[in-house]
Amino acid sequence: MIYIISIILVLLIALSARYNWWRLPQSYKKARVLMYHSISEHIENEKHNKWRVKPKDFEKQMKWFYDNKWNSFTISELIKLDEIPKKSFIVTFDDGYEDNFINAFPILKKYNFKATIYLVPNQSINNWEEKNTSILSNLLNNEQILQMQNTGLIEFGSHTLSHVNLSTINDEQLFIELKKSKEEIEKITKKECEAFAYPYGKFNDNIIQSVEEIGYKNATVVKRGLFEKNDNPFIIKRIGILGTESFVDFLLKVTRIRNKL
Repeated sequence: MIYIISIILVLLIALSARYNWWRLPQSYKKARVLMYHSISEHIENEKHNKWRVKPKDFEKQMKWFYDNKWNSFTISELIKLDEIPKKSFIVTFDDGYEDNFINAFPILKKYNFKATIYLVPNQSINNWEEKNTSILSNLLNNEQILQMQNTGLIEFGSHTLSHVNLSTINDEQLFIELKKSKEEIEKITKKECEAFAYPYGKFNDNIIQSVEEIGYKNATVVKRGLFEKNDNPFIIKRIGILGTESFVDFLLKVTRIRNKL
């Protein structure tokens, strides 16, 4: 009996370490900003599958928000709110993959949910990953961008011209990456590009200041956390949703921000 109890205790400890169900739920007065990349099926033996959320999993996640009556906003709408409603969430996609249009957009339309997509404009594939993978992915084209924008559900922000780590370049290059990408997106959408996402989540005080001076109104990072009304709009924390994690992980991240130690 003692042996069985010991095994059960070990399993409970292991389960509690893997799934942080014991953490206190975070206030629903704070907005959840979710970070996605690709919405697509996994590719065998491909290390980037963690950035690929399967369409059926994305659908399940969006249905949970719908069934539980959450409020959907774009990132720029969020920061302009006088007061953030309880149960507010924002879907963001980094890089602007074509599968955002093919797989994610129909699901967003189904539930009438909004999203912000950060583009690397005038790029047709994610060539910045060329050294890391043999499988490159298509990015959104102008027609797809406009079709999504015309529904009023999708906002398009910038992710620079070349998806470069901004902390590794000089001020002149920084200006070009920020300014030109903003201009290129505005040429496509005929709307002001207000939103920015730091590639690789890399930023410092100089980069933040440059983003603000060039005319962006907000910027997201990779750091985990929630958003409150008085937070710095140029360091908006997000919750990364990974394609290699379970629905339990998703629920723990949304409710408790951490799903594991």
